[in-house]
Amino acid sequence: MLTSHQIRFLKRILFLLFVYSLLRVGFFFYHLNIYKQFLIEELLQSFLLGIRFDIAAILLVNAVPLLLTFITNFNHKFLTFERAVFIFLNTAAFIVAIDDYELFLFLGKRLSFDFFVITDDILAQLPQILLNYWFLPLGAILLGVFFYYFDKNFFPLKIKKHTWFSYLSGVLLLGLAFIGIRGGLQHKSINIQSAFVQGKNELGHLVLNTPYHFLRTLKNKPMKALSYFRSDDEAKNVILNERDFREGIKGTSKANVVLIILESFSSEYVEKGYAPFLQQLKSEALFFPRHLANGRRSIEVLPSILCGLPSLLEEPLSKSIYSGNKFTCLPSILKDAGYTNYFFHAGSRGTMGFESYTLANGFHRYFSREDFGNDHYDGTWGIYDLPYLQYVAGQISKMPEPFMAGIFTLSSHQPYSIPEEFKGKFPKGNLEIHESIGYVDFALRKFFETIKNEPWFHKTLFVITSDHTQKLESAKFMNLVGRYRVPLLIMGPGVLKGESHKVTQHSDIPRGVLDFVEVQGELPATSVSIFGNDDGAALNFADGSTFFLATDNKVQTLDQEFSYNWETGEIGKGEAHQGVLLKAYLQYFMNGLINNNLSL
Repeated sequence: MLTSHQIRFLKRILFLLFVYSLLRVGFFFYHLNIYKQFLIEELLQSFLLGIRFDIAAILLVNAVPLLLTFITNFNHKFLTFERAVFIFLNTAAFIVAIDDYELFLFLGKRLSFDFFVITDDILAQLPQILLNYWFLPLGAILLGVFFYYFDKNFFPLKIKKHTWFSYLSGVLLLGLAFIGIRGGLQHKSINIQSAFVQGKNELGHLVLNTPYHFLRTLKNKPMKALSYFRSDDEAKNVILNERDFREGIKGTSKANVVLIILESFSSEYVEKGYAPFLQQLKSEALFFPRHLANGRRSIEVLPSILCGLPSLLEEPLSKSIYSGNKFTCLPSILKDAGYTNYFFHAGSRGTMGFESYTLANGFHRYFSREDFGNDHYDGTWGIYDLPYLQYVAGQISKMPEPFMAGIFTLSSHQPYSIPEEFKGKFPKGNLEIHESIGYVDFALRKFFETIKNEPWFHKTLFVITSDHTQKLESAKFMNLVGRYRVPLLIMGPGVLKGESHKVTQHSDIPRGVLDFVEVQGELPATSVSIFGNDDGAALNFADGSTFFLATDNKVQTLDQEFSYNWETGEIGKGEAHQGVLLKAYLQYFMNGLINNNLSL
């Protein structure tokens, strides 16, 4: 049996849901010039998706009032205090939400804590913003005053006897609140990126509400703007002068694209013979032995390989304050050019946020373990790669052309499980990962045997790489640069075979794909085509502590330069160096994130 306090809390939540819907309507009409381009069906879907985030925001804002429902006190002073807390918290949320109507135009995203460490150019505009838009906070305060009188008159408490069942119902209420905050009973809690599953940045911000966005980014550490150069334009000009962004290949217009990301494949494993099929493919493809991943975790690979954004923050970009920024990514560009885009990962839906990230950035569909079924489940992560890649082959053959298919394998992820019938068939090597590398390589061989006679095969650009490295054993790879070295193979109509000794990185792949399929699109300056004439460079944030830029025979940090031998992995003695290009990249990238204007 619910207590009077609990019943009133539920009534308040339901009424707040109505208020938050009105706030979303207000946001929509305030930005009608943005949203009038979208179909009614898209807008209705945004409003429906937004309810989930409204529930989460309301429960987050009212966490303290929820706890106060356990105090079944009818003392006048306590009730006055409880109502004051409730009204104050919700009025603050109203002020944040309504003020953001205008601030959204300046920030390009919903308000987050980084606003308070904002750059000088926006701070300089704050006085005129307050002068011209005074009616927004005033309207929010008036809404809070109305809410106070409404709450006082329509949500009274009735004194009644409480039993121990009342406390049991309180625990149940807490459990329901927890489910509401995480957005349901799905595998992973919703986050900011979950609001962008319609694939259009503007609709994602309509789905979100500002209190949710603000509270979810409180735990994220904001960055301070960098000032290595007098202006961000000066930093960008250094990059433009040092790098060559011209197209470097005559590709195939509107060719299909298949992007294969192998879990935990270091270049060391290929070099030592644990992946014989990849070794074989090297003779049939353009191979980049000097290729670096932009991170060390699976969650970091998609922003790099799809959007040209290296992993330079202490946390994954997709989980940061800046996840709501407007980025233009390869799948979105191809989608606008008429491509059908599917992403395949045999893990459980919600794993590492892959579903929300891919749908938010241009993929039409995301296929997970649940779409495949429970057969061949490895007991930990998802479906073994051999059967799953056969399933993927069948699904790709059904895709309308032109298409882009993204594939992420998983069997070489710790605990490196392979099916019983394959144990002992691949070299165990010296590390526990080696046997699973052999299995995934075998699964990849069977995948290509299945698709090689498909009519779309010879009209397709294949990009094969790995998300990051894993356990290593040789000095060549166990160093600052070697820990990021992963294979990169490119196969397709007109792609020259052999080895390219230019230095490349994951964030160069999207511009290279656009270069090949002859589709125009805007990507950040951290992406330089893998096919271009540029000598190449790779940017990284090693172990969250050291920024470095690797080139053909050098490694730069912020204040030193080292010689680097790609054949042996040997790093020479450091010498004092200004690290001009590295500093230009960092200022361009970090300040671009802060100001939400990261473009070339």
